Amino acid sequence: MSKKFIFHINSGGETKTITEETLADYARCVGLERIATDRCSWLFIMNLYLFAEINGIDPKLVVEEIEVLEGRRQGIGTKPATQFKKDPLKGLWHKHFFSAHFVPRNLRNQLGKNGIRDLVEEVFDPTKSPVVTVDMVNELSKRLVTGSLEKRETQDKLTGEWIVFAKHDGKNYYLCISTHKEGDQVIYDQISSMCFEQFPFLKDGCGQ
Repeated sequence: MSKKFIFHINSGGETKTITEETLADYARCVGLERIATDRCSWLFIMNLYLFAEINGIDPKLVVEEIEVLEGRRQGIGTKPATQFKKDPLKGLWHKHFFSAHFVPRNLRNQLGKNGIRDLVEEVFDPTKSPVVTVDMVNELSKRLVTGSLEKRETQDKLTGEWIVFAKHDGKNYYLCISTHKEGDQVIYDQISSMCFEQFPFLKDGCGQ
């Protein structure tokens, strides 16, 4: 008999227990159950719950990316899913999801080392006006933020954190949501300790 997963989290100084039943209710509430029935790990649902509770990320943004992966909607401007090439995650896939939480990172990626300086010099060109006007400030703001994000979206380059998933018999199995800072080994250890118990047929197709 497979083990029951129970998660304990600290919220406001109190320990809160999250059971499989609680997570199943949450999956139904956010729409995961209708999209990928029985293909989302308890770890994945728990990650989604924590990202929403702690980081304030709308779970709808993750659900929409899963709809893209499931062929239920068109791409929404984020990078296409790619496969991990190195152990320990070799064989698994990851897909970015985006929210306002990740705007600074996307702006840095889009503008590069000298992008802000070059844009300021172009907009505040003294040959256009000897003084900085309100219109110039508005133009800089629009091009710096809105323009940069729109360009990344058009190029399908918006980045955020990762949805990590596996492919098996033509279906996607959603394993966890991870940050770039966690490291491949940490992600693998989490998947190994929780997801292979739930989906044992995935173990041979993943890394070490």
